[in-house]
Amino acid sequence: MVTATLSQPRRAPQSWPRWIFDTLLWVLLLGPVISPLFRATGLPLIADAGLLARDLLSVYVCPTPERSYMLLGLPMAVCARCWGATIGLWAARLSVAALEGSAPPLWLRPLRVLRGFDWRLRFILCALPFLLWPLEIIGAGQGWWFAPLWLLLLNGAQAGFAAGLFFCSAWPGMWEPRAKGV
Repeated sequence: MVTATLSQPRRAPQSWPRWIFDTLLWVLLLGPVISPLFRATGLPLIADAGLLARDLLSVYVCPTPERSYMLLGLPMAVCARCWGATIGLWAARLSVAALEGSAPPLWLRPLRVLRGFDWRLRFILCALPFLLWPLEIIGAGQGWWFAPLWLLLLNGAQAGFAAGLFFCSAWPGMWEPRAKGV
């Protein structure tokens, strides 16, 4: 029996459009703010859309919707922690964009080291900041402490920044790995 192997040329890795990633970030940033604004209008379809967004996000996404900032006397669609995570995602996206220049700021250079790691190690490192979330949620639920909203915002922002770094490194064409020997 004879076996033949046909070699196929390697295809160049495909890049995904960055505008899709950025659009998702804009929806995450503006959605929770628009919800109370829509509800405050009192207009039938617009107010219902804002209420639907609040109900969906508070039931299926946000672990503590009662800890949200108030806007026009109505709660935002997500808690301060989730809102902070969105801010952290944006900070990571802007940091990765700043790395594309020829001379990135000195404080951003360690991010290039992170990008050089295997994706599994990057995932584990970027998931570690999320361990503070259950600690804070359980502690507040047990009555051990009651964190102010600004602390929830910071807790979310640091975890969102780490998640944003991972998502930017996993998005094809968003953040290319460092070349060997550079």
